[in-house]
Amino acid sequence: MTTAVVMSDLFSKLYSKLDGSVKNRVMDFLVKLQERPDAPSLDVKTPETVKDKRVKTARVNEFWRAVLIELPESHGYVLVAVKPHDEAVPFARSLRFGVNEVTGALEVVDEAALQEAVTRVDGSTPNAAATGAVTAQPVLNGLRARDLHQFGIERDIAERLLAITDEDQLLMVAQELPGIQGNALLDLAAGRSPEDVWADWVAEEASDIDTSDVMGALERPTSRLTFTGGRGTEELRAILEEDFKAWRVWLHPLQRRLAYHDGWNGPYRVTGGAGTGKTVTAIHRARHLANRLEREGSDAKVLFTTFTRNLAQNIESQLKELAGPDILDRVEVVTVDALARKVLSTQADSERHPRMCGDEDPGLEDAWNAARRDATNDWDVSFLRSEWSQVVLAQGINDRETYLRASRSGRGRRVSRPQRADLWGVFERFTQILAGEERKTYHQAASEAAAVARNHASRRDGAGGGGVSALPNYRHAIVDEAQDLHPAHWRLVRAVVPRDTDDLFIVGDAHQRIYGNPVVLSRLGIETRGRSRRLTVNYRTSREILDWSLRVVHGKPADDLDGASDTLSGSRSEFTGPQPQARGFDTVSAEKAGLVDRLREWSAAGLGWKEIAVMARSGYQCDDFLAALSDADIPATRVEGNTEESSLGDVVRVMTMHRAKGLEYRAVAVVGAGSKELPPPGVRKLDGEEGDAAWARERSLVYVCGSRAREQLYVSWTGTPSPLLKGHA
Repeated sequence: MTTAVVMSDLFSKLYSKLDGSVKNRVMDFLVKLQERPDAPSLDVKTPETVKDKRVKTARVNEFWRAVLIELPESHGYVLVAVKPHDEAVPFARSLRFGVNEVTGALEVVDEAALQEAVTRVDGSTPNAAATGAVTAQPVLNGLRARDLHQFGIERDIAERLLAITDEDQLLMVAQELPGIQGNALLDLAAGRSPEDVWADWVAEEASDIDTSDVMGALERPTSRLTFTGGRGTEELRAILEEDFKAWRVWLHPLQRRLAYHDGWNGPYRVTGGAGTGKTVTAIHRARHLANRLEREGSDAKVLFTTFTRNLAQNIESQLKELAGPDILDRVEVVTVDALARKVLSTQADSERHPRMCGDEDPGLEDAWNAARRDATNDWDVSFLRSEWSQVVLAQGINDRETYLRASRSGRGRRVSRPQRADLWGVFERFTQILAGEERKTYHQAASEAAAVARNHASRRDGAGGGGVSALPNYRHAIVDEAQDLHPAHWRLVRAVVPRDTDDLFIVGDAHQRIYGNPVVLSRLGIETRGRSRRLTVNYRTSREILDWSLRVVHGKPADDLDGASDTLSGSRSEFTGPQPQARGFDTVSAEKAGLVDRLREWSAAGLGWKEIAVMARSGYQCDDFLAALSDADIPATRVEGNTEESSLGDVVRVMTMHRAKGLEYRAVAVVGAGSKELPPPGVRKLDGEEGDAAWARERSLVYVCGSRAREQLYVSWTGTPSPLLKGHA
């Protein structure tokens, strides 16, 4: 039987600063500690000057020692740090370990580092009386010491925090506080009320607190903000090697409450920036609902739908990692377009399979030109395409009279009744042309499937008839990447899942909208007002990369899927890293050489090839840079639309910016980010409302790509940088 080793967040912060050879020694030490904790070579002992006899040090090698805390009743150890011999004992002496009497969370605090941070902040605060200057308002203006103390923050620390007038200084102290204290402090600094923060972090945990029950406290979700591991060598190895699988199964208290809640009276919506754990929360939610259906003896399924095949494959993989392969018997993971095809296949004439194409497929240009040839007005193809998608298909309009009366709110351009009649003639000819060519757009298919599902919803119970098969038997739906769904997709999802308790669980980030246009869910029969939460803590991306990504979209409006404005205020990362690097080149060949040099530097620093991704705006750019990597003997491959990314092996991933959605890597290089390529010419020539929407999608693309990186971000261009990189180049 192996000895459990749990890692504190203090160790995680310190471990990232060790070089590769020391990290290998640490892994060897942990294996030995788990398998042979009494081995004399480990030299586990309590230093004489340490007051808390649970605090130990142990030999990693001749120069390095580990600082441990022994758990009661031989339950193992908490690993707190690995330090040089002469630093280990002073560090061990400064540790405070125990159960917080207010929150019930198990905490380990570096008292010396906390006091140093507070003292540094105190020393940097100007004395207004002495200088005659007017000081800025405190960051926590309006709060009292007792508001902070209710989250376990000691009163003397709370008083000093209330005087801080600089957000960076507040962050300096917050990162030295235990998990729940630091997170609550930053939520309060972002403007949230103490009542709301309490409800998120503490309310369901602060009961039956026994400060002597260390193991009981360790099992509380609040403690998992500070401690990870404890399940064996492979889990420790995965975390230390920064395999993202280890992070996907972990939830902080708010995420856990959202994932495992029972009894919402209708759809629930979760928003938040990139890396805040929306998808992992959704995956846990799917498992919870599937297990509930199994306990009820129901043969219904949980529908888990997302936007692209890459994302669907990743979600399936993560579900199997979390709950085992049998979970896919109860959770069906499909793209929204695959869902539409499945519903349409229930029709009697479903043996015909038209070729599917996107609304902006270049091959549709000829069809639109042919359809508008006999029109009275000289309609622009781009206007026709958007009017058909955003009005006709969005509202499921099937006849001329309905279109003549339809709302065109938000379209910008006014259209008279005669002009609408003229437009309807164009739309009829266009659909006839597509039918003759046995083609159908994805949005068209979704709209038709929504009508089928709505008209035949009664057949969900399995009763067929008239040559029409039963609709899929879904009880619940999880909707991922909600911001990219077209209104027709939403009408389809609403139609295939019966209205009931906990029917829809919706996750998305409006700032990552790279495909669609804003929608208002309540207008589509999906009411989430009063049932929504926003996640703010980023667990994937370093503080420096998060700041870079947020500045791309800063100040740009984004909807929250329900008619209000979404915000990324209060977003923060749990760890720090190197600053993102940006470089411009005179020639494409020089930019390629720069990429090769950067990837080799990352490899030499210990990054595996599979932990690196290269992203470009277009497919031809991807092929161009892929060839350059091949010529330089760097193993690399393209990630296509149907590629199962996890099966590619130890090679650099090269992909378009759109393919990056939902993926994550230790290092990301965004290349070809010049003003001529990003945005592409087709976007730059647009104007008006359509141009604004297109530029917003391009901005979101850059935000998405930057936020795929965990530790390293590199951006390069030839000539002048893209205007989307304003402030970064």
